[in-house]
Amino acid sequence: MSMRKGWILALVAWLVLPAASIAQSIYVSAMRGQAGASNVMSGLYSVNLANGAATFVTPLRTSDGKPIAITGLAVDPASQVFYGITSNLSPAFPQSLVTLEPQSGRVNVIGRLDQPGTDIVFDRQGRLFIWLPRTRQVGLLDLTSGHVNVLGKAGPPDAFGGLAVDGEGRLFVTPSGAYGTLDMVDLNTGALVTGPQIKGAPFPGAITAMTFTPSGLLLAINSNVGSPAAAKLVTINTLTGIVAEIGNLPDDSDAITYVPPAHGMADILSTMSGRTLALFALIAGLVLAVGGMFAVRWIRAR
Repeated sequence: MSMRKGWILALVAWLVLPAASIAQSIYVSAMRGQAGASNVMSGLYSVNLANGAATFVTPLRTSDGKPIAITGLAVDPASQVFYGITSNLSPAFPQSLVTLEPQSGRVNVIGRLDQPGTDIVFDRQGRLFIWLPRTRQVGLLDLTSGHVNVLGKAGPPDAFGGLAVDGEGRLFVTPSGAYGTLDMVDLNTGALVTGPQIKGAPFPGAITAMTFTPSGLLLAINSNVGSPAAAKLVTINTLTGIVAEIGNLPDDSDAITYVPPAHGMADILSTMSGRTLALFALIAGLVLAVGGMFAVRWIRAR
């Protein structure tokens, strides 16, 4: 590779790769908003994975301004649409399947759930799973209605539970709180396969939500189930069950999801601010100008 070609490729990589990284994020939803407004019931936060620091993004409300309390979040891997399930305590549309717009916080109601859930997650095939603590079962959600197709046999009830799918399609659940076990779900039968004992959680209360990063890191929200509920961002080792604390989350944090990076250039551009877009356009223009100059020299040389 010539020096000139290498310089051009390096410039293009410098231009594109940081832009792509903007589009991957961790989001957390807190049941009571922390934005200073008394009528905010649920807030959406972006989270710095390095230290767990949460930045308020927007309150979550319906189009007519009704506050919504989200207890489970998941992002469709194909469309990157945010889906959520609302809490039984939500002042509007409790126990419902919704979509939400992460920039504006607008929540669109799809339909009422057949029974309450505490966490949701998509697998790579685009199937949306829900954890049903009252019957200790996993269900499949219909994205157009909120209908739940329950898998397996019912077990003893519980109040909480996080749900996550790893890169191999394995479904993990925490059915018994922060001092219970990290179990897997047999997707053929719906049965729970007991996993390692969870050890070292900062709070003895609950693991309310989970999500995997592409590297295989299992992130979770550990809550003390108080009022308000203190919450911490933690990791759980899937082999040993050992918990490691990352940092504090806003009180009443109850849902977490990983948002994969944008795939197309249009998706990447849509994530940029005006100042970043201007810089992108300037550098792109320079790349095109330099490339054109080399092309003219090449043609003349022939």
